[in-house]
Order: sequence, then C-alpha cells, then structure tokens
Amino acid sequence: MIITHSTFLIITVLDYNLTDKMIPGLAIDIDETLSWTIGYWVGTMQKLFGNPENLSQNQLIAKYRYTQNVPYWQTKEAEAWMEEQRFSNELQTKLPLIDGANTYLTKISKIIPISAYTTTRPDKVKDGTQKWLEQNNFPKAEIICRPSELPFNKGDEWKAKFIKENNSRFIGVIDDKPQIAELLGEEYNGTIFLYEHANVNNQSNVISCKDWKTIYEKVKEM
Repeated sequence: MIITHSTFLIITVLDYNLTDKMIPGLAIDIDETLSWTIGYWVGTMQKLFGNPENLSQNQLIAKYRYTQNVPYWQTKEAEAWMEEQRFSNELQTKLPLIDGANTYLTKISKIIPISAYTTTRPDKVKDGTQKWLEQNNFPKAEIICRPSELPFNKGDEWKAKFIKENNSRFIGVIDDKPQIAELLGEEYNGTIFLYEHANVNNQSNVISCKDWKTIYEKVKEM
C-alpha cells in the first residue's frame, strides 16, 4: 500500500499515528537537507560575530560547512547565541527552503512513505519545525527531535541509534551528514541517501546524491 500526500491530508491524527507505525518508510533529515539552515546562520553570524577572512556567505559555507567548524565563532558569546537560537521556535519558521526539496520529497512520498522527519533539533522547537514543514507543503509525517536535555554535540549519535533501534520502521534515510552514514554503518539494513555529496562514502548501503533530483531518480530505481 502506498500512502500519497493527498491521502495523508484526510487521515485523522490517531489513524495517522497508527498508520505511520505500520508502514515502513523513509527517515528524513531537516537541516541542510530540507532547509538551508546554515545559510541563515552564517548570514546572521557574520554580522554579529565578524568575518575576519572576508569570505562571502557561500565561500564560508564551502570552507567550513557548519558553524561549529568556523574557528573564530567558537567564543563564549557566539556559542551562547547559537545555543539560544537552537531553542527558538520562531527561528525555525524563518529558515530558507532548499530549492526543490518539497517538490521532490512529495514525489518520493508517492513511491515510498515518509515515516518520520528525524532531526537533531531539540524537541522544544517541534512546534516551529511543524509550522515550517506545513508552510512549505511537505508531506505530513511525525517529527522526531533530539531530547532537549541531550547536548547538541551528541545529536548525531542519538539519531543514528534511534534509527537503528527502529530498523524495521525505516527502510531508508535521507540525510546530508556523512557522519550519520558512518554511525549507522553497514549493519543498518536500509538505504542511506546522502544528500549533496558526490562520492564520500564507500559503504554498500550508501548512495551519494548531488541534489534532490538525483535522490528522486535513485528512489525510483529501488
């Protein structure tokens, strides 16, 4: 049975939760996979905390990928600001959409159901995340967030553990982090679609995809 986006819209909350648990599907990352979170953060942090290398927004992202890798932003002031923003529901609603992510994920959901959005965002921002997904017309699915009491730097380990413990529920993962693929390992029975990467992982269960169109084409081949 394939659950389409239109079908989801008429399912009650209770029925949806039961259906979600019964039908295996995909686990979808959000930050840097659906939303261009780093674009918002870098643009803002350049203004607040400086840019001594005089790099453009895209140059800085290409060099460091994540804000926690930018050496001159590892100050108490910058880290305090980042931690505060991670718990802001309002911020989640303002994040830019990665071009084509909603369109292609909707197409993918007609081939394989979306079981859940699995994110290392703290659970305190689930409401803002839900609003953003709805604003951008993403397929409806449960949002599974990192427990807020768990430190941010433990998020990847938590996510990989959760997916492995629910292996039968998640027959595939779409994520932008090679670390997630490594933590899942080849013992994970599903397929890992590694977004925005060409060839960075030699695991047999990893398919490196340069963009959302490639992910869609690979899903169709399954």
